[in-house]
Amino acid sequence: MIKKLKPVGGIATLFVGSLLFQIVQVGAFPILLSQLLSAWGTDSFTIGVFVAISWVVVFAAGPFVPRLITTLGSRHANSLAFVCTLSGLMFLLLPISFLGVFAASVAMGLGLIVRWVNCDTLVVHLSDDQVRGRTIGFHEALMGLGIGLGPLLFVLPNMDWVIWTCICIVLVGQLAFLFTNTVLSDQVMAADRLPFSKRILLRAISMALVAALIAGFIENSSIALLPLYFENVNFSLGISAILVSSFGFGGTLLQPALGYLADRQSYFFAQMVCVVTIIVGGIIIYVFAGVFVVSLIALFFLGGAAGGLNTLAVIEAGNHQENTQIPAAMTAIAMFYTLGSIVGPVASGAVLDAFNGQGMMALFILVGALLGGGLFAHRNGFR
Repeated sequence: MIKKLKPVGGIATLFVGSLLFQIVQVGAFPILLSQLLSAWGTDSFTIGVFVAISWVVVFAAGPFVPRLITTLGSRHANSLAFVCTLSGLMFLLLPISFLGVFAASVAMGLGLIVRWVNCDTLVVHLSDDQVRGRTIGFHEALMGLGIGLGPLLFVLPNMDWVIWTCICIVLVGQLAFLFTNTVLSDQVMAADRLPFSKRILLRAISMALVAALIAGFIENSSIALLPLYFENVNFSLGISAILVSSFGFGGTLLQPALGYLADRQSYFFAQMVCVVTIIVGGIIIYVFAGVFVVSLIALFFLGGAAGGLNTLAVIEAGNHQENTQIPAAMTAIAMFYTLGSIVGPVASGAVLDAFNGQGMMALFILVGALLGGGLFAHRNGFR
């Protein structure tokens, strides 16, 4: 029987480390790449390819991460994520070259997926069953905050200042991880490693994986394409940026509330709240896209619901799996979210101008309805 630790100290330092690494890995690094390559005279397509490399690495390396964490233990896995992240930043201090940027993207992608899965696994282990939804919701809210804080680093005078600041941030983040009480995680990783079927695991959390895919689909489509979407109603870039920010704040601020719903009701109930919000929010924006205040409010709740699908997927997987299966479950969720992040912008971009410029919202409404139907069928025993 694994002894539960008092979670407050361990969770607090884990949250600090997660936030600081998220600021660098997801909030700042893609902008660093695009700015450095742009200054080097690189065309926008090539910049997009290099920005995507780290996410391709996340998806490709994902299947190997659970065994890596099980073999190394969470403490050493966090150290590996730190070394990869630091290496990615150091490559950017070298004279700019495609090889150096490629190496930086690969290293950062490896650091991201190891840290992502390991931290989600630890949060599940360190949280009591009664408050697991709220704990995970708060953790996911901090991840969204990290994405919002990363771009603020670019008020610094030049790119070297930004890179060195990022290095300092990950050093402090690693110190936070070192202070995190890892006794529980090491016990978990060293527990009886009973064999389990990946097929059974994926079947058990199948709808959580679909929800994570839809979360990545909507979130990254919105971040990438909402400014173009609102060009159809003649909003300026500044107004569009405010609307995208509203979407992002919703994805950050509403996660603890959804975790509370999952604790007090069920994650199915909270998932259906997200589905209904996506459908209703999409319809409202579809109809009132040209009304700034209405779109602002609707996007806030749409962002919260989209991000909530991923938060609730982590909660569901954490509640369903044995200790030795949790790293694999967290990896599967990360991979499906990443897959949605790749497919979403492509599909949304393809239909952006359909339905009188409302194609993306029509697509969001459709995928929300399909997810709702799948959740309802799964709940009622239809396989």
